[in-house]
Amino acid sequence: MENDPIREIMAAFVAGCIDGENFIQFKEYLNAGGELPPNELGELQNIVSMIPIILDLEAPDPFIKDNIAKKLIGMQDEIKTKIREERRKTALTFTRSEVPPAPSIQESLTQEWARKSSPIDETHKTFESPEIPKLNFSSTEKVKTATRTGERMNAITPTEPQTLFPQTQRITMPEPQEKYSSGIAGWIAIILVILLTTILGYYGYTSIQELNYEVEELRQNVTSLKSELTAANNFIGNYNSLIEFFNYKDLSVTTLRPTDVNDKASARLIFAFDQKEGLVQFKNARALQPNQGFQIWVLSKNQSYSLGVYMPTGTEYVRLSTFPFVPKEQIDLIRVTIESNTGSPTPSVQNYMTGILGK
Repeated sequence: MENDPIREIMAAFVAGCIDGENFIQFKEYLNAGGELPPNELGELQNIVSMIPIILDLEAPDPFIKDNIAKKLIGMQDEIKTKIREERRKTALTFTRSEVPPAPSIQESLTQEWARKSSPIDETHKTFESPEIPKLNFSSTEKVKTATRTGERMNAITPTEPQTLFPQTQRITMPEPQEKYSSGIAGWIAIILVILLTTILGYYGYTSIQELNYEVEELRQNVTSLKSELTAANNFIGNYNSLIEFFNYKDLSVTTLRPTDVNDKASARLIFAFDQKEGLVQFKNARALQPNQGFQIWVLSKNQSYSLGVYMPTGTEYVRLSTFPFVPKEQIDLIRVTIESNTGSPTPSVQNYMTGILGK
């Protein structure tokens, strides 16, 4: 088969892998000595250049979008915090007034007494007091005089010195009060701890939920991959046997058509008489009851021979369970009837599909 590409492409055409246009192109390719027809390479280049237009854009993962959004929100809060701090510093700088230090009361009194006790100008006249005659007092009189003098001195109350300028009032700055007492600070700390614990708990809960969702999604993906792998293995196994079957040299293809013109069903029978093997493929077949099936018959010299009962699934090829033992030259007609799934010894009167061997 490797030395006969025509037979290989015929087998592919019979299997439905290529259509008539591809078959003609392959024939022209062989006739041209292994070279492509004129202008064929240019058309292929045009088709290849359209591949980027046909492809769909891949959407980013929603998890990446969430991370970017969280980072942007965090940066926004940081910028707002810096702006508030700058505004607070600027307001404190402009509202702070520089008050000149006021002199204390002691300094004011000291200056006033110094001004009053300054020596009198020499230009002023001095008045001489007349001499007072000295009097002799006894000791008792001296004691009495001293006592009266002490009482008189005690009775005199010092008065505040008069000044030409009013005394400047001392501006007392209000002492900064504590914003929060220890009790309020404790309650605020407790509230902050509760909020922080709540946020951490919520974040942990959501993170666990996301992880569980991702694990479940991965589990479903693994299950689907396993089923796809099993289907692929079955496909490879089935089509390996099909490829081996189509490599047989003596193949005879028969197309079966329904007796009802309005019915779009069809079937294809492929016989390999040398190897005594066969395949059947149903397309658009009628839906059957659970206890029914399609039974294939070979008519030779007015005698019907059963090739088995089949319940098709899709458009896959099914191997024939029974091969006709009569020579292919003696097969007059091939027909399909609807029988029970256990089979019937004789075909029913009404045929569902019919066909002639090799046509």
